[in-house]
Amino acid sequence: MPLDTIYLTRHGHRLSWTIDFRTGTYRAQFPTPTGNPADPALTSHGVHQSHELAEHLSAPQFHPKPFRVYSSPFYRCLQTIQPSVEELKRISAESVKGQKDGQSGSIDRHAELDVRIENGLGEWFGATDFFDHPAHPTPQIMSTHFPTLISDASQTYKPLLIPSRRGETIKQLHNRIATALEGIIADIDAEVSALEAELPLAQRTSKSVLICAHAAPLIAMGRALTGHMPDDSSEEDFNVFTAGLSTFKRRASSACSGQSDAQQENAEKQLAEGTTLLRASSLPQWQNGHGVGGGWDCVANGDCSFLSGGAERGWHFDGEESFNTGPMASPSETPANVGVTKL
Repeated sequence: MPLDTIYLTRHGHRLSWTIDFRTGTYRAQFPTPTGNPADPALTSHGVHQSHELAEHLSAPQFHPKPFRVYSSPFYRCLQTIQPSVEELKRISAESVKGQKDGQSGSIDRHAELDVRIENGLGEWFGATDFFDHPAHPTPQIMSTHFPTLISDASQTYKPLLIPSRRGETIKQLHNRIATALEGIIADIDAEVSALEAELPLAQRTSKSVLICAHAAPLIAMGRALTGHMPDDSSEEDFNVFTAGLSTFKRRASSACSGQSDAQQENAEKQLAEGTTLLRASSLPQWQNGHGVGGGWDCVANGDCSFLSGGAERGWHFDGEESFNTGPMASPSETPANVGVTKL
């Protein structure tokens, strides 16, 4: 069976950073584990949310359990799914030992739960023409912080693309996310096809993937999966509460979305300048109901029923986060009023 279920979760409640809009200087509220000011850790409440998420995902009634796990490169995302991945690995080991593959609450025997770091799922930074946003943390750095999630073997995963450090418009963000998702789905479909080629139908199980990312990219994921892009990007269509969980089911017709020759020729123009395509080839045709990977339906939108604090820290687009004003002060001057771009 090809991939048929996608779970999306947002990182838990995190510490904050600020940016001086005149200079493009980022500052963290507290020292960050990776030294990147835009890469803070979770708050104690966010850590609590991460454990509640793990309890939900590992419950016997939660099915199908993730077969693969992907994450944005940032610390808060890996920290959020750490308890879940560690518990799923424990269940997986027991499932294999007890030969419970396919039973409710078990994990597919071919599951690989080391986290795949995909830069194409990373945070959204507004477009700028005079400074670089902080770089994404590398898998090598993150493996020192999360050795139970990122093994030496999992570091062989090569991301599909690297977002531009000069940021993106809202349209470019959606296209970047669609490109990354198309590649992820194609990768997993190919892996499943190879694994099940020799298996009888009775031994083929439902396959799902867990993805952890940030508010803006997650909204873009919902739109790219369903193929529905609202005329007004600020429309509140997909809920992205901290540590909430959305579920998407693949449509019966799962033909590859593909794209026209004209779209392929203009693909780079639809992505922010400086975006590096590593394994992703081009922008898929995802709008007008197409959806990436043949299209998906949202069957659970930001479920927070398992969180003791309920739905928290909702977010929606509110226009471009553009920094295209040029430098207005030298870094040595006293900072201007600063603001936080996202919760």
